[in-house]
This record gives sequence, C-alpha cells and structure tokens, in this order.
Amino acid sequence: MSNRDFYQETFSQVHSSAHIRWEDFAQERKTRRNKPVRRLWLLAAVLALLAALSIGAVAAHLLGLQDLLLPQDQPVPSGQPSVQERQLSLSGYINTPESRGLAEWNDFLASYDPDGAILKVVGNYVDPALAQYHCYLVYTQEMADKLEEIAAKYALSLHTWNHVVEDQGEWVSLLGDFLGENTAYSGRLYEDGTFHYDGYLTTSGGRELSYQFRRSVKGALNDVYLTVGDLSAYEEWYYKTGAGREITLDLGPDRGFLLTDLGDSFVFVTVLAGTGQGVSKQDMKDLADSFDFSLLTPVQPPDQSLWEPEPQESSPTVLPLSVQLEQVLWEDRPFYDADYNRTLTLSQFLTKSAPEGSRLAADTFTAIDLDRDGVTEAVLRLVLDSGAHHGWEVLRQGEDGTVYGYILTPGELLELKNDGSYCYSYNTSSGFGRMFFTDTDASGRPQHSRGTAPMGSVDTVTDADGAAHTDWYLDYRTVTQAEYEAALAIQQSKEDSSWHFLHELRTP
Repeated sequence: MSNRDFYQETFSQVHSSAHIRWEDFAQERKTRRNKPVRRLWLLAAVLALLAALSIGAVAAHLLGLQDLLLPQDQPVPSGQPSVQERQLSLSGYINTPESRGLAEWNDFLASYDPDGAILKVVGNYVDPALAQYHCYLVYTQEMADKLEEIAAKYALSLHTWNHVVEDQGEWVSLLGDFLGENTAYSGRLYEDGTFHYDGYLTTSGGRELSYQFRRSVKGALNDVYLTVGDLSAYEEWYYKTGAGREITLDLGPDRGFLLTDLGDSFVFVTVLAGTGQGVSKQDMKDLADSFDFSLLTPVQPPDQSLWEPEPQESSPTVLPLSVQLEQVLWEDRPFYDADYNRTLTLSQFLTKSAPEGSRLAADTFTAIDLDRDGVTEAVLRLVLDSGAHHGWEVLRQGEDGTVYGYILTPGELLELKNDGSYCYSYNTSSGFGRMFFTDTDASGRPQHSRGTAPMGSVDTVTDADGAAHTDWYLDYRTVTQAEYEAALAIQQSKEDSSWHFLHELRTP
C-alpha cells in the first residue's frame, strides 16, 4: 500500500460492511480536461428560462441534475454531443456559495502536489496543527490556508468533527425514524448535522435497491462531489410524495438519483443500479415515498458531548521490543556486530568502540520501527565521558532470531521522528529518509548491512571548472528548492521520537 493510499484509507469516509462503496462520492483529485459538454436541456429557450429562475423556484424543486454541475462544468452553446465526465455538487444548486466553494477547492487540489511527492513525505503522519482540518484530507499548512481562504470568501463554515454512526438503531436515536422501511448501515454524522450512510430498500416490486444517502447542511464547505458521464442518458421527472414532498428523480442505465431541497439542507441519494439492472420508475417512486423527510428539517446539530472521550493521564508510549532485544539491553546478552563481524555484549561493545583514552556509554534509547516492517528496533544514543555525542547504535532482530548491531555516526541519524524517518547530513549531501536493512548481498550471500532510502535530498557537485551545482530531489525526482524546502518543513514538523533512560523501562 502506498503512502497516499494509506493516508486516504485512514482519513477518508467510512465503508460499510455491505458491498456498497463510497467511491462515487469522490474526495480525491482528478485531472481536469476541457472538453465540450452536451446540454441536458436541448432547447435554448428552456436553458435561458432555467438560468433566470429565482431562489424561490429552486426551493420549489424545479431544477435537476444539470443544475448541480459545478460552475466549470456548466454547458456551453454547442451542437456537439459529449459524454465527458463531469462533477455534480452534492451540497446544492449552481452558483450557491457551497457549489462555488467546492469548485474552487477542487481547482486548487487539481494543481497542488499533482504527483504526490509531498504527500509521500507526510506518509501517515498527522501534524497536530492541522488536526482541525482532518475532514478535508489536508496535510500541509498551505492546503489549510487555502481552505480557510475559500471558506471566508464564500462565508462558509468548515467541518471540524464527525462521529461514526454504527447501525440503524443509532441513526433512529439521533435523527428520529426518518428511515421507515429502509435499512441503514454505518456512516458519519458531522457537527452541523450533515450526514451520510449506506442503505437499501425493498420496493413494492420486491427489488432491493442499494443506495447512498447524503444530507448536506447549507452554509458549510463540503468537499464531496459525484462524477457522472452523459446526463442525457438519464430520464428526469418530478414527483410529489404521498406526504406532499416534491422530489426530482433521475434514472439512467447504471444509476438512479433522488434530490430534494429541504430549505436548510440538501438531500442527494445515489441508487447503485439503473435500468440496465432492472430498476424501474416505480422503484424510484417507492424510494422517494419511503423516507419521512419532515424529520430531517429543521436541522438539529448533534450533541457532541455524547461522544467526548473521558480524559486520561498521558504517559510515554514505548513500542514493544522482542525478548531477544530486551536480553541484549538489560541482561547483557551477546549480539552480532555487523560492522566488525564480531559477537559481543553491549558492555563489551561500549568498551571496544570507545576512542583511546575515553569511555563510551549508551545514555538513552528509543524503541521504534525504522524500516516500517512492523518489527521494532532499538536505537541507542552513544556519548563519551566528556559528554560529547559520539553517534548511534541500532539493534534489530533478524528473521533468524539473531540480534544485529549497526554503528551510525552523529550526522547519519538526526531529528528522529515517531514514524521512523530522520534527517542526515554528509559533506556534499543532506536530506531525510528511512532506514533499510539487508541480510544478503547481490549474489545472495549473507551480508548484514543497512542504509538510508532518501525521501528528499540536496546534493552539491563541483565540476571540473570548480563551479558548484546544487540539485534538490523528492522521491528521486528533481524538484525546485522551494518544493524541497516545503517537504522538509513537513518532515521537521513531525513529532519527535521519545527517548528514555535504559533503567527506566527495564523489565523487573
């Protein structure tokens, strides 16, 4: 799994236990392509009329899918048909603040970090300073600043909190029994009352309609949109439910849609099948009649205090060490010194590795997964009796159960972070990256070594004429100095690893 996949899996919307996915509710960047767009409304007079409709007409549900297109995807006069992919806002109709804010945020994301080089540096690290933006997959301060700018421009609030709703019983307890005969799976409820869930309804014809339900409360910036193809493939009509609610319904070959404006919020339901799978117009009407929309307005924001965790005393987190590593650290059992091909104990190593006339000690250590293989290494800080830092000793357990040791100079392991990444500095090169270990050489013979896989680096080379040239890299790709420094700032903002005295955590 790539860092990008890990990050998105960790902080994206919840997937239900059923075979229903939120993939249509895209929250990821897509490259924009300027292609001609086919109009849903074929008559220019009708299009002009729709553009002139008042807010009151919108509230009366006289508009449809075409009017949910994000501003940059609106049709232009053209006689040429197109089936290009376009995006629908799930927060309301065209030119509302919600729709315009979403469009501008999408435009920014399309050009920001297009190859994911900065995100790869971030990995699964979450900067505490950016925690308030976790609902928007923000991973740099630049992204946070742009999000705030857009929200202020359109007078929109930002989501800062959400709660995972587990099942139908919890949905009913929070929102009332608006579901009727529907079955709801898990989903998320936000601080302003915005929510989404996966569910299904068994219609009067015996068909099981699987769908995705979303209520977007107005006045907030929602970064969720729906990617669609040719809108002319959908048959659209207006339907008044038995309770008198006016609904817009759409039915296409593979999907169906239900949309309605509740005044203080907007509801969009995606049915995950269409006419190609036997879904009928009656099925769509049954779905519209199945909900009690009166319980969804006016919006009542949830009481967040119901889910506030009880305060707990903080304590240093230390990853577990293997029994063999503990024995090397606290029982002075032998390990294999990979740099000098010798077997000795830690006390013997410190004596033999000390410069002449000095004594060497390991004053502190940290337990950390340096190579992200799920196994914890121990990193010891080495100091001379003068107090000077003398470097590092890394201890790891190999697959054969042997503990191997590796000596690092002071500049090889700087600013070690909780995720195992670190900075390094040599004469003509510096950067940051992660450690890797090998137990064989290129021919397959035993050879225990380690190295650094750079995530970012700066290399200075002097040519034959004596001129120095500096190059900046991220993930082995040449970048500008500004791009490198932005990634380095993210690296340096990560949480530092926790260091402990050896005697503090010794097993009794």
